[in-house]
Amino acid sequence: MKKQLLYLIPVFVLMTAFILLPSRTSSLYLRIYFEEIAGDHCTLYYSTDAMDVFCLGQHQTSEIDYDRKMVEFNLDPSLDGHITGLRLDFPNTEQLLCIDSVTVSSGGVIKHQYSPCDFFADENIASLHNISGISSVPSRARVYIATSPEESYLIFSDALCRQITDSYSHYRLTKAAFCVFLLACFLLARKKIFRAE
Repeated sequence: MKKQLLYLIPVFVLMTAFILLPSRTSSLYLRIYFEEIAGDHCTLYYSTDAMDVFCLGQHQTSEIDYDRKMVEFNLDPSLDGHITGLRLDFPNTEQLLCIDSVTVSSGGVIKHQYSPCDFFADENIASLHNISGISSVPSRARVYIATSPEESYLIFSDALCRQITDSYSHYRLTKAAFCVFLLACFLLARKKIFRAE
């Protein structure tokens, strides 16, 4: 029994190293679903540790998909660990837009599904620009945002930014499941071999 346990130690060490070693990172998707919105597109600006300002060189623009009533922002894997801030720009139109859901996903898995009342809560917003008000309706899980024709945007808090950007998938759970499957197959095969003998 002791020999078998000693034999498994290097196997567990190799499995742990395989799981923890850096691997390919998947893109991060932020999707915002609207009940009511007008305009052509929304823009997500990001600041990084290399350039800690919101600028034209660091943004994603998403055309509004009116069939699905949503916008989708795709943050490249190369940004993992480097994003320091996020700013969401709405269409330059005076309107009262309505948001009904927000999701963050990576690696084909939804990491966070937010009620807009939580996502756009006061503690998650660092500052507003040309937005006259944000109204939450918890009973309907809806948020209404009043924008203006002149560059309406909001900047998310550092805490929410970290929560979003920490959602990049490194496939660790996938690798762990693969290791457990291989180990189970190995132990089952050993058991059958020894029984046969």
